[in-house]
Amino acid sequence: MLYSIFTTLQAGREYSKKWPAQAELNSLFVENKVILLTAITWRYLPLSALFCAVLQLSYFGLSYLPQSVAMVLFLISIPVQGWYWLGVRALTPLPPAIAHWCHQIRQKMQQHGIATAPVQGPQRYKDLAMLLQQAYKQLDRSFVKQWL
Repeated sequence: MLYSIFTTLQAGREYSKKWPAQAELNSLFVENKVILLTAITWRYLPLSALFCAVLQLSYFGLSYLPQSVAMVLFLISIPVQGWYWLGVRALTPLPPAIAHWCHQIRQKMQQHGIATAPVQGPQRYKDLAMLLQQAYKQLDRSFVKQWL
């Protein structure tokens, strides 16, 4: 399914907010690392890019303006690349093994009397993020131990 770049970037930002930042999930999913690095780059790289451009232009003059602009655009695009990757990941269907694990977590939550959203179509990583977030809030941490 094709999505526009802005839809994908928005899905990536939403996915980064929904994904539970739990250390137990680091061995299974790379999302925690990508979300952390994207947040750090969003916070510090635009200012660093501006500083580097000013420094480069002050030392080398306007003859290096094209290189400075290219460097600034590259540095500013790094967090955008992270959100794009997260957006694509959020909209990707789950592989069978992870979909089965998601189903088991959903069953365990229903056994404990916790209402979960009904499954509609193939599950995606954003559905897993919402389910894991709800499970971490309403179940004890032992629910994830048996799958690690």
